[in-house]
Amino acid sequence: MKTRAFFFKSDEDYSKLRFPFRPYSNQFLRIRVGRADQNRPRFGFIVPKKVVGKVVERNLIKRRLKAILLKNVEHFKTVDVLIFPNKEAGKIKFCELEEQTLALFKKAGIWKKE
Repeated sequence: MKTRAFFFKSDEDYSKLRFPFRPYSNQFLRIRVGRADQNRPRFGFIVPKKVVGKVVERNLIKRRLKAILLKNVEHFKTVDVLIFPNKEAGKIKFCELEEQTLALFKKAGIWKKE
């Protein structure tokens, strides 16, 4: 399956999200989890300019999160997830961001038990 299929791309995708969302957070990320209307998990990123000023830093955070999600996509339940990174998410190493992200997803209950 194409990797694009797992991510929201247009404003239309974001407007079709089903509410209500359940919020979860840790020191680096906030996520909102909602029911999916498709048969695969989908992820969206919202990294405001107020939170992370430079576009280079915002894109770095999004690239890292996409890599983490694509690496583990088969372990996620079928849900829609909005991800809101904090400033600190761009300052930590990739491996630590991966640990924190997966721990938050397990806390939210969207990690499939094996």
